[in-house]
Formats: sequence, C-alpha cells, structure tokens
Amino acid sequence: MLNDYLKKLISEYADDELDLETTQQVSEFIDKNRDAEEHFHKLQSLRRLTTEHLGEETEDPTLELRMMNALQLRSYEQTWWERVFASRVLSPRKATAVAFMILVIVLFLFSYFQAPVTRFISDTRARVEQLGGEAQTELTERRDEITESLGELLAPPSSDEEEEKRTSNAIEQEVSLA
Repeated sequence: MLNDYLKKLISEYADDELDLETTQQVSEFIDKNRDAEEHFHKLQSLRRLTTEHLGEETEDPTLELRMMNALQLRSYEQTWWERVFASRVLSPRKATAVAFMILVIVLFLFSYFQAPVTRFISDTRARVEQLGGEAQTELTERRDEITESLGELLAPPSSDEEEEKRTSNAIEQEVSLA
C-alpha cells in the first residue's frame, strides 16, 4: 500500500516536475516496488486517455473562467462560511429571491403595523398640544405675577402721611363696623 506522500511523488514524477536527484530516487523506487509501478502505469494510462479526449474536445472559451471560479470556491484561504456565502448567497437568483422576500415582509409589516403607528402618532400629537396649552397658560400666569411684582417694586415710594391716613381710615371703618 502506498501512502499519499508516495502517490504524490509518483504523480509529480509522471508529470516530470521533480528535480534530477528526486527523479532518480522515485524511478528506483518504482522499479523495486510493485504497487508503485502499478500506480505509475495507471497515471500514465490516465494521462494518455486525457490527452486523447482533450484532443477531440472543441475549445471552450469559458472553461478557464469556470475552472478559476471553482478553484476560488474551493480555496483554503477562505473560511467555510465565506465559501458558502460566495457559492450560495451571491447567486443572482437567490439574491433576487431574498430581495423579493424582504420586500414582501416589509410591506406586510408596514400594513400590519400601520394602524398602531398612526394611532401612536395622533395620540402623541394630541398630548403635545395639550402640554403646550398647559405650558402656555402657566407661562401667562407667571408673567402676570412677575409683572405685578415688578410694578410694586418699581412704584414710587408713598409718603408716611398717606400711609397713616389709610391705616387710620381702615381702623375707623373697623370700629364703625364693630
């Protein structure tokens, strides 16, 4: 039985990708090991069939682009969720379907919550108007109180005689009433 490392070396040997020293070592190993020799012959026959088949195939201009896309999707540089996102979520059909579903959900929620939202807005507007009226009334009362207090503070001082007359008149009126 050959492990993956040896299979990879034999494959690179068949593709003539090894340096001279490694090529000699792999060649000697293939000559001595029956499993290695069988694997090498399978690779050669596979290579022969591939070249025969590709020779008959018409050239596809999009083949390279599709292969690069497939390699990118299988790239180990991407995490599993990035590969899923790239292959499943970004397809135009699915993106269109998702956008349509989101639109339907938004329209449904808008129609379902339109009455409560409208009621909330009208209740809030009425409460704001009520509070505005109360604040206006309170401000008017406070303004009148302040105006009256300022009027008393800014009024010219009265003479003591007038004050005595007023007090004496008030006392006389109380006595006469009593």
